Amino acid sequence: MIQQKMLEQEEDLFCSQKHNLPVLMIACDKELKKNQRLFCPLCMENLESKSKSMSFKKTLENIEENQKQKKESIENMLIINIKQLEELQRAFHQLKSNIVQQLDYLIGNTNEWIKQIQIWGQSNVTYSFFDELEKLINQTKLDQTNQKSIVDQINQINQSWNQKIFKKLNLFKSFQEIQKCEELLIRQLIKGNQENDNKKQKEVIQVDIQQNQQKQQLIINKQVELKLIDDSNQQSNYCQAIVFDKTGSIMISCEVKKIKIWNFELGKLKLINTYSKHKDNVTCLVYSKLRNNFISGSDDKTIISWQQINQKEWKCSQPFQQHNDYINCLMLNKQEDQLISGGYDNSIKVWNVDFIKNELNFQYSLDHHRNIVFSFCFNSSETVLVSCGYSEFIIWEKGVQGKWEFKYKQDVLDYGYKLHLINDQQFLWVTNSMKIDDIFVFEIQNGVVQQNIDKTIKLIQNNQCDDNLNFPIIHNKNKNIILVRHKHHIYLISKLNDGTFNIIASLNCQNNEIYGTMTNNGQYLLFWDNKYEKYQSYEILYK
Repeated sequence: MIQQKMLEQEEDLFCSQKHNLPVLMIACDKELKKNQRLFCPLCMENLESKSKSMSFKKTLENIEENQKQKKESIENMLIINIKQLEELQRAFHQLKSNIVQQLDYLIGNTNEWIKQIQIWGQSNVTYSFFDELEKLINQTKLDQTNQKSIVDQINQINQSWNQKIFKKLNLFKSFQEIQKCEELLIRQLIKGNQENDNKKQKEVIQVDIQQNQQKQQLIINKQVELKLIDDSNQQSNYCQAIVFDKTGSIMISCEVKKIKIWNFELGKLKLINTYSKHKDNVTCLVYSKLRNNFISGSDDKTIISWQQINQKEWKCSQPFQQHNDYINCLMLNKQEDQLISGGYDNSIKVWNVDFIKNELNFQYSLDHHRNIVFSFCFNSSETVLVSCGYSEFIIWEKGVQGKWEFKYKQDVLDYGYKLHLINDQQFLWVTNSMKIDDIFVFEIQNGVVQQNIDKTIKLIQNNQCDDNLNFPIIHNKNKNIILVRHKHHIYLISKLNDGTFNIIASLNCQNNEIYGTMTNNGQYLLFWDNKYEKYQSYEILYK
């Protein structure tokens, strides 16, 4: 961290007579100064002083040892102080992020305010020639009451937006980050006024070491092993989606536009049927947890519902189409009477599901995204829906009538394809840029969404490619396992008690075209990838 340095060069250390000989002894005489205390062999022959002397080499070693101890003490103090300053710096970054979000919201409000006034103004200067001609002929003057009404109308618009923006401005007075920054500054000030006691410094360092050891122990206790079970099923054409039934005994996959039905037992696959009902690539699948039904979405812009007839046969519904571009993602609610679909048309479609009749009924569309909808997730009570639109996410809330309503939109600087709610206050955002290998953690507090930089999950560095589409995040809460595919790797991640996350296993597939899932009981991982062009199943062994 720091390097100790002696101001004098070795050649500066010579006797006062400048005999140009190496110094051997040092006189311990307080009356002498600097070079007068240094004696070479020639000085020693002519030495008349009876003062005590000591070896130059031994003296140099003593000084260096003292300086070494001083350096260690200073470094310990630097580590503690720099650590506190870095924490303060992170708090400032978080404060900046929160302020920018709120200011973006206020700027958006003023833009809407301007638009509303412009629309109102335009509506008041739009006229009929014949109506105005009638007034002119009848010599009708401008109605003073009407003029007052116009003033009242614009005042009403202004008052409404004023109240909305003033309410939002109050948030700047209560940022938690400001309080945290103040606390850190006070703590830093107090620390600076304390005595530099080595014992206290060592105690702080020891506590840090113990905390790190405890955290490492948590990771070790949750370590898992991935054991290859079966890789015998070749498939040269793309499989972009895989799902399992609730028991893990039936697997649905795809081969370009075909649907493939498999038996799955002890990690091994057996193909039982293939169907060709979609006209383009199948991109997403969702399987019922209550019945033997599943739903497929495709690049042909349609959704099909499937129902099992017997052990080998399935029947499909008619294709349902409301999207006008490729479909990316599907999700069922817990009651399985509602399906959410998202696609390249920047929209989310809400459907009523009837698995008994094997049909879907379109309900309405959510159209606030300005980008493609790549993924979404419910909260635990299914009162909140969060959707990912590449450079933005939107929070929707269920209204009084049970209809999804727009609540909040926020831009994310580092784009992503996947997000997932871990709980009601926290969700993951998987970045997709070639230059970034992180999973961001966003937290929801008092209706405000903030990225928690300290909880960012650092992934294996790979600047060779972007992350790819599909392969949704799977979260098994019972086993505290989160399955994420990012670029070349498949990760198993667990959440620690302090709300941070740790990678407990990873698998390098050496390409970024990997599509798969995990059984509902968290026992098996299965995927297809474009490098090896085959299905691979792994057993997840919990140590």
